[in-house]
Amino acid sequence: MSTRAARVSPRLVLELARNDFHVRYSGSVLGAVWSFAQPVLTILLYLFIYQVGFQSTPPDGVPFVLWLVVGIAPWFYFVDGMAMITCAFREYSFLVKKVMFDVSVVPLIKLLSTTMIHVVVWTIVVAALVANGAHPGLTWLEVPYYFAAMFALLFGLGRLTAILTPFFRDLEQVVLVGLQFGFWITPVMWPIANAPEQYRWLLERNPVYYVVHGLRDALLLGHSLTTAPVEAAWFWGLVLALHAVGAVLFSKLRPQLADVL
Repeated sequence: MSTRAARVSPRLVLELARNDFHVRYSGSVLGAVWSFAQPVLTILLYLFIYQVGFQSTPPDGVPFVLWLVVGIAPWFYFVDGMAMITCAFREYSFLVKKVMFDVSVVPLIKLLSTTMIHVVVWTIVVAALVANGAHPGLTWLEVPYYFAAMFALLFGLGRLTAILTPFFRDLEQVVLVGLQFGFWITPVMWPIANAPEQYRWLLERNPVYYVVHGLRDALLLGHSLTTAPVEAAWFWGLVLALHAVGAVLFSKLRPQLADVL
């Protein structure tokens, strides 16, 4: 009997992602409201700490609240995406054990489910910028590019952690701890100009920083992504490498995946 998995249609993937979204909040009174309330409350907390407690000066001459919101929103997307994708095969073990189901789409299902939330979050971010006096320009059209860049990074890196987690159960906790460290070294909460010059180049190689910095440049300073071709080449080269390694690992580990789950 053939053990080759049947291909899953894009329509079915979207349906599974939508179902995943509903299941995540099905037992909650406020439902999906929590997915938006958590980042908003976190932003307000950090804003109070940094602007009231530390009395931080606005970086690049822009209001601190706008600088903070634009930088922290993509970070929330990265954290949420990595947390969801990393445990994807464990949560969908019932699909993995179905011989005729193409389990390679499982990480994509979790990522699409998470993306549904953050599309709305970014709509709120753009509305907040306009409400606070920011003037839309041509560089605002680059927001979908950076959103797609984060999606590509999450899928490449997340598929790696997803396929490895069933074999190394501690990896899920390692990822969560790594995200906590990553929050401070991206950097999200402080300008990279404050870092010692000899370490700045290393911080700039962080792929998440490429998205965070690019969005701040596009939305707050009017700088186009075409002004940073080297950074773009580094980012997409890394993303392609992650996807290539992930494809090889999945091919090698897929036959044992159902057994370890």
